[in-house]
Amino acid sequence: MALSNPTRLISAPWVLPMAGPALADAAVVVDGADTIVAVGPRAEIKSAFPALPEERAQGALLPGLVNAHTHVELSVLAGRLRGGEGLVSWATQVGRETAAFSAEQRFDAARRAALAAVAAGTAAVGDVGNTLLAIPALAEAGLVGVFFHELLGSREAVTGDALAGAEREYREFVESSPWPARLARVPAPHALYSAGPDLLRRIFAAAAGTGHPTSIHIAEGEDEIQLLRDGSGRWAEILALLQVPAGSRTPGLGPLAYLESLGAFAGERPPLLVHMVCASAEDIALAHKHRAPVVLCPRSNLHIGGRLPDLRAFLSAGLALALGSDSLGSSPDLSLWGEMAALASHFPDIAPEIWLRAATVGGAAALGLAALGALVPGKRPGIMDVTPIDTQAPCASLVAAATPSVRWVARP
Repeated sequence: MALSNPTRLISAPWVLPMAGPALADAAVVVDGADTIVAVGPRAEIKSAFPALPEERAQGALLPGLVNAHTHVELSVLAGRLRGGEGLVSWATQVGRETAAFSAEQRFDAARRAALAAVAAGTAAVGDVGNTLLAIPALAEAGLVGVFFHELLGSREAVTGDALAGAEREYREFVESSPWPARLARVPAPHALYSAGPDLLRRIFAAAAGTGHPTSIHIAEGEDEIQLLRDGSGRWAEILALLQVPAGSRTPGLGPLAYLESLGAFAGERPPLLVHMVCASAEDIALAHKHRAPVVLCPRSNLHIGGRLPDLRAFLSAGLALALGSDSLGSSPDLSLWGEMAALASHFPDIAPEIWLRAATVGGAAALGLAALGALVPGKRPGIMDVTPIDTQAPCASLVAAATPSVRWVARP
């Protein structure tokens, strides 16, 4: 056991390291920076660190949750968007409804949403934004992670160079902002239908140069699949109204094959594949081939289209999974506990530990956040005490809880 400046010993009925099996009657030791020094059975830890007073937690100690897909800038849309009619119908409401609010109202909603996410146990995010409005809200809440600066074809049409314009926008923001840069910024596409192939290739190349993964909404609805394969479906109608040349976003391929052709997997870190609701066997095989993590947003999928991905096929293929809440425009809150509870309800035969891993170590791995996601010596993931728990089945009881009580023991 490492003996590097230990300052606190916290024990609990259960410790869930997420990098190994759950430990009954166990303890965690941290140093003055809240970095993990040791994890193990309570008796062994107390014997190894006899000078440290014991702090007793009431439930289970877990690392902070990692929400791999949020849209905090859309928090002002809470409860305002109809669901059940598919992605195209839902998406067309977003711009109209957002325009009804001032920048101050949108920031206030983002700030409240970010603080609520932290209160529910979120330590880090992969946040997506067309604007930079959410960054100070996330910083004020103390969240770390990755900010995916989303670039659409419409930005390219207006500026002539979406990447250069976004870089300039971010540089000016950083120079004028009092907020610490706690989130890495990475250029990101929105989806395969919302930008042309040239811009998509340039985004993926630029993202590869950051050392961080990028993110894309993919295989989210049948209209996307139809557009890519033969130019039909409702997205084709929307693009025609926007005067996008017919066929320019119809490669005649499935979504993952098209992504592959654009060089999306050429970098060191594969992009996060968000949603994958309509993923085919070919898509799943390509995701596995390129070791690309899939980010599940079950409550959003159920609200928008009433459908979940084929998770049993994902697990059978050995895909790496992470969890996201999406936005308050399609989910009731930004808590991953609700996402885990939804998955447990729809897939009762799947071990609950899988969802806990996706919400912690899976999200950290997907975002490239090496210090987070697990209670392992050397990491600084944040530690929370979560209650109530069933002492006979701690993982199952936490996953099913939806709204457990969270107390931060240490922040990341």
